[in-house]
Formats: sequence, structure tokens, C-alpha cells
Amino acid sequence: MLLLFFLAAIFFPEFVVPLLILFLLSLVFLKKDHLADYSSYVYKILRSEKESISEEAKENIEKTILDLCKSYESYKIRKETYLTYHEKEKLINACKSCLGNCSIYTHKSRLLDEPSKDFIGRSVEQLTCLLNELKAHDNEDFIQERIQKYDTLFQKSPFPLDDSQKRSIVIDDTHNLVVAGAGSGKTEVLITRAAYLTERAPDGVDSKKILILAFQNKAAGEVRKRLGERFGIDAIEVRTFHSLGKKILEDACKNSGKETPELKFSGYNFEREFSSHVNSLFSLKKTDGNFQKKIMNYMKRYHDNEIVKSKDDFEEKEEFYKYMKGLTYTALDGTKVKSEAERAILNFFLSHNLNGERIRVFYENPAEWMAYTDSNGDKKVPRPDFFFPDYDIYLEHWAIDRDGNVPDWFEGENASEEYRKGMAKKIEKFSQQEKYSLVETRHYEFKETDFEKSLTEKMTIALKAKYPDKDFEFTPAPYEQIVNRLSAECRESVKGLSFNIGRFITIAKTYNVSPKKIEQRLLNGRWSAKQKRFASIALDIYETYDNELRNENKIDFSDMINLAVKELKEDRELYKNSFDQILIDEYQDISAQRYELIRELMNKNEGCKLFCVGDDWQSIMGFSGSNLDFFVNFHEYFDHPARTDLSINYRSCKSIVNTGAEIIVHNKGSQIEKETFAKNNDETPIRVYTSGYGRRSSYRYYSQITTHCVDLIKCYLDEGYEPKDILLLSRIGKNIMMQNKLREHAEKLNVPISFDGSKNPNKVPFMTVHRSKGLQAKVVFLLNVVEDLYGFPCELENPDIFGPATLSSKKGRYEEERRLFYVGVTRAMSDLIIYTRKDSVSKFINEIENKVTVCELK
Repeated sequence: MLLLFFLAAIFFPEFVVPLLILFLLSLVFLKKDHLADYSSYVYKILRSEKESISEEAKENIEKTILDLCKSYESYKIRKETYLTYHEKEKLINACKSCLGNCSIYTHKSRLLDEPSKDFIGRSVEQLTCLLNELKAHDNEDFIQERIQKYDTLFQKSPFPLDDSQKRSIVIDDTHNLVVAGAGSGKTEVLITRAAYLTERAPDGVDSKKILILAFQNKAAGEVRKRLGERFGIDAIEVRTFHSLGKKILEDACKNSGKETPELKFSGYNFEREFSSHVNSLFSLKKTDGNFQKKIMNYMKRYHDNEIVKSKDDFEEKEEFYKYMKGLTYTALDGTKVKSEAERAILNFFLSHNLNGERIRVFYENPAEWMAYTDSNGDKKVPRPDFFFPDYDIYLEHWAIDRDGNVPDWFEGENASEEYRKGMAKKIEKFSQQEKYSLVETRHYEFKETDFEKSLTEKMTIALKAKYPDKDFEFTPAPYEQIVNRLSAECRESVKGLSFNIGRFITIAKTYNVSPKKIEQRLLNGRWSAKQKRFASIALDIYETYDNELRNENKIDFSDMINLAVKELKEDRELYKNSFDQILIDEYQDISAQRYELIRELMNKNEGCKLFCVGDDWQSIMGFSGSNLDFFVNFHEYFDHPARTDLSINYRSCKSIVNTGAEIIVHNKGSQIEKETFAKNNDETPIRVYTSGYGRRSSYRYYSQITTHCVDLIKCYLDEGYEPKDILLLSRIGKNIMMQNKLREHAEKLNVPISFDGSKNPNKVPFMTVHRSKGLQAKVVFLLNVVEDLYGFPCELENPDIFGPATLSSKKGRYEEERRLFYVGVTRAMSDLIIYTRKDSVSKFINEIENKVTVCELK
């Protein structure tokens, strides 16, 4: 045995260590009667002649190399089609696999005969060379050849296509994302690509196997029209997502013999019909006392936008104390108070009447009669918590527990003792006079008792003691009276409840979240008081609407897509191998349900390629359930995409383009970084006109800015501009006071303005920024860019209330508002005029202050 080991070590020195191990193991484990057999076996191996590779193994290796070379030749030499990432990986892996097979022989080359060694050597060399070439292949020669070959096709565009546009048309990976900028011709690229797919050779695509998806009927119609008029193509399927969902559902029902569900609304104007129906459900529900209480609870917590933190959210108790001291609480009328209990007290008097009349109450009104001089000789005027001037009654709420101690976060070494001394001084002041009465409440009463009942009893006793001949009764104020007592912001939100409930339902259905799922989310998640109370109202209507659909065996537009996805998942043959190419416009507005639909279609169509074009900077459809993550992180949903950027803006001059980019910079981390360049290098100054009239002078403010705006429009028209060259934009369309002043001055100067949002060539259109998307004008006016209810950003529309219906991660409060401002700014081709006011200039204007010229209105 030892002799065999030494012989093996001489002939195979590279195997000394493993042979030694084998030798030792054999001594340990093999029985004596087996050692002789084993030694004989090893001896035979050492005496055997050199091996040859079998013909079958040779043929397999040769065939693999030949197939790989032919495949690569079709891309590299003949340039028959684009080498996708996935096909390239497939070829690379085949190369590596074949190299792995060859390595089995190279490791035992000493046992091979010379012809076999030569064959393996040549094969490894060929495979290594091919592998390196495949890894280095970038399709660039193919792209340039195709651009030249189809130049005649590209020239059919109404404007010359630039290199980036042509590249985006030709690049044909499995997943393709075109990241466009404003005014970069993205829809033109999509249409020309569709034509290119049908005309290219030898890899042309059958028109009937191309699907183009748009978001709106108008956009789909425009794509269809351009394909027909410019390229004579009418066989390509161009649809909206809802239209496709409807067709898939109809086909699925036809295949299975089921009855196709009936649409709840006609579909001609689904949004209007749906909103109207939700409003009718809301109006009917509003007559119910319990539902009114839910609305009242929403009103009371309307300003509670933040999720309240607990002590467990802080590492140090000092941080928690600082947080608690910084909290403010807002009452129904917008008054900011210092504690939950103070808010509850003020809300009680705002939501109740005394003997049928509103109760006048002042918060922290200076009490001159209590004035005193402190130890420094300074005059101090106390401000008791609440004063009822019609009854000469004060109410003080003491922030103490049953033991007379204040909360831990109160400042001072002996905070409780100091607080009790202050209480005693105030109580003594009241005891020294007879005109004013004092009602006292304590924090432990707020926490431990029926506080409203206790408050009613204490106030009634005080009133009766002061006016013994009168009777006093507190009663809940009627719903409409309470609404009129709300802060302007809260009042507008309550008036718009049914509209926002409709949005809540739409978003929930977009994420395929049922009422029961939302209930679970509310129980298990952390939400602000405002979110919870709004969701409680919205869920009542959502459940009613959902039951209504089920009982009538009907569906709505959102259901069409959800049910289409369900059918595609359940029926393996449905829409199998129906499409080779799917093209999607405005992909930045994609929603969860639309993504699911695309994903299922891609799964059903092996080899199908996806082409998406959009601009994440113009993603402004969050209210309808769009989720920007599908665009910004496209690679996480469709692996290894080919990305092409369209960076040249053909619409706007340089100053507009640069300002637009500056706006988006402040959406840190939530947008795709990209460069934008203007074709037009003019730097026309962007003018910001500031009014000196503040929040308290709204009438004068709107009168001043609309007068100036209409005067400027008249100047433009007198200079030869046409009405269609001008756009009048506002963040919110329902600002009645501003619209009335605009209309009034326009009529006075005979300036034609259209207020219905349509593009009448004989009138200057006034519309919201949302409606202006896709439009452009030489001159754009942006009105009321202020921090206000109807301003920009808009305080009236806070997307946070839709959180419980949304499955995506929460985005920053102002990110979409900022993108909307970007859309408004980039509608302008040359002149942009913005109006604001001095005491509430929008943060968006401050963010671009180095890009604008500020002028004060006189």
C-alpha cells in the first residue's frame, strides 16, 4: 500500500495531499481483507493507458460552441435584432456551463491522449473568447445601423428627432424605460416606436401583437389618430387601462360562459357620475345622528395631522418632555390652545348653544382688573383661560392631578408647588371682588370623568348663582350652525367631505383594499387622529357603496381592472401569447392595480417586451392612486431595464427649464436625477408680482392681482398675441372670490376669458394646473401662489387622509404639490408671470428666489 502511494506521488505530484489523506483513511477504515483488493484497484489505474474523450462528449461540446457562435453572429455580424439583457445572460451562462464541462477534462489532462488535449484546449480558447465578447457587447453598432436604416421613417415626425429620441425608439431590451423631461416629445417617441416595430426587418412585429396603453380616452384617441394619419397604421390595439380591463373581463366571461357584470355607471363620464352618486349616499347618511357624530369627531380633530408620540418613542425622558411641551392643540374655530382639556372645553362651547343662542367665549383674554406689579416693578396682566363676556364669568382649567401635581414636563425645580401658588393668587384675586365669577376644572376631571357633563353642571351652577331669576340650558348646536363656526380650512374640508370620500374609495380600489382590510389597518397601524376619524366616515360610505354593487351584481371602473387581473391569474390560457410588445404612455402615473395588470400580461406572453415612457417630475395623480415608486424604482419591478433619457426641452426657453429643475431639486431623494436642457437659449425673466394686502384683506388682494393680470393680458393681446397663446392657471379652481374678480375686470376691459377649462381659440383659458398638463402657451400666468387654503401648496387638499386606503409608503407632504408647481411653470414657452402676497409667499417661490425677478404691486 505504501509503495502504491509513492508511485502515485511520483506520477501525480499535484495530487500528493489528497492521496495522502486517502492513504491514511484507507489504513483506518479498510479491513485487512479489503486492503488487497483496494491496492489492486489503484495499481490498475496507475498502469492504465491514456484516455480519449468520447465522440459523444466531443459532439456535444462542438454543437454547443457552434450554436453559441451562430446565435452571437445574428447579433454581432448580421445585426438581425437587439441583444437583450436576458438573452445575453442566457448565452453567457451557456458559455460558462460549457467551459465547466471542459474543465472536467482539463483537470485530468495527464490522463488524456494528445488529440483529446488539443480538442479541449481549442474548445476552451473558443469559449473564453466568445464569453469575453458577449460580456463586452453593448448593441451600439446595431443601434447606429438601425438609426441610419430607418431615417426615412423618423423624418415622418412633425419635428426632427434628436439622437436620444431615435435611440429610445430603437433600443429593444426586454424592459425599457424612457425617462423624459417636460417638452421632450415623449409621446411622439412612443408613436414612432410603434411604427418602427411594424416596419423593421428582419425582426418586424405583427401590428396585431402590439398593445399601446394610455391613461385617458383623449390621449388614446390622439395616439390612434397620429398612427393612422402619419403611418397608415390602424391594426395596433390602442386602449386605456380601463378599456383593456373591460375587454379582458368580457373575453374571460365569454370563454367561461359566465354573464359579464354590468357597469354601475355609463362610462361616458364615470368620474362625474361616481362623484355624484357618492355625494347622494353621503347626503342620505348625513341625516343619521350617529353619522353626524362621526363628522363632529372629525371636525374636532381636523387639525391633528401628526401621529402623537408616546414616551416609548424617545430614548431620553428629557426628549419626551420637550416634545410634550411643544405640542399645540387647535379648536374647531382654529384657536390654538395649550392642552387637550382646553381644546375640549372650547370645542364644547363652540358646539353647544346656551338657551338656543351661540355662547361668546374668549381664550386667554387679558384681564386688566387683575393687573399687578411683579418683584421687578413690571406690570403684569393675567390671562385667564376662558372668559364669557355676556355673563362676566371666567373659567380656569388647572393642569393638576388629584394630588395637586402638574405633569412631569412642566419646567422648574418645584413645578407643582409654584403652579399651586399661582393658582392660589388667581383664586384670591377673584375672592377680592364681586363682579366676576370663577368656574374651575382640573385635569384629573378631564381624564377620569364625563367631562362634558361635569363642565355643563359647573357652568349651570355658576350662571344660576349669578342670575337666580333665569333658567339656563346647554343644548347641542344644529349641524349647520357648527359648520359655520369652524375655521375656514376645516369648514371647506367638511363641505368637501363627499368629494374626498369618493377619492378615498377610488384609491382603496386601486390598491384592491376592501373595507374590512382598511378596518384591520386602522386597528393595527399608527395613524393620526385626523386620519382615523376621516377613515371612520369614509368607511361607512365605502361599505354602503360596496354592498350596493354586490347586491345589484354590478361593477365600476376600478373593479374592471381588479377583476381582469383576477381572471388572468386564474385562467392560464387567457391572453396567452397575445402580445409581443406592450407600450405605455405617462408611466409616471401608474397605480398598483395597473402594475398588476401589466405584470400578468407580461407573464402570459413569453418573450413580450415592455416599453414605458414618462416623466417622474410630472407625477401629479396621487389623488387617483398613482404610486411614483413604480417609475422611480422601475428596476425593482421589471429587472435589468434599459434606460434612455430625453433631456432636451423643445417647448420652454432656458430660464423656464432651469427654474423647473431648481423646483424639483427640493424633492430630495424621491425623484430620478436627470439633466434637462433647453433647445431655446433665451433667458426671459420670470416675474413674481407681490401684493401688499395680507390674509385679512383677501378682497383687496384678489382685486389687485386680477386687475394687474387682466391688464397684462390686454397688453399681450394688443401686441398681437392670440388668446390661445396665453394660459391662466390656478392650483384650485373653486376659489370663487378670485374667479369673480377676474371675471369682473375681464368684462370691464372686454378681455375674452373662458372659465370652463376648455381650449377655445378665441378665449384665454382659465383652468387648474392639473387640467393644464400636456398643454403649452407662450405666456402663462400662475395666480395665488401663496401659503393658504387655496394656495400653492394647497392647504385645502391634504393627501394624508387617504393613508389608510393606500398601501404604498408615505411620501413627503409637499412632494406632489411641488411636482404640480413644476407642471404649472413648465407650461410656459417664454413668459411666466406669478402672483403672490407679501405676508404668505409660497415656500415654492422662496425655493426659486435666485431664478425670479420680484416686483411689488402698487
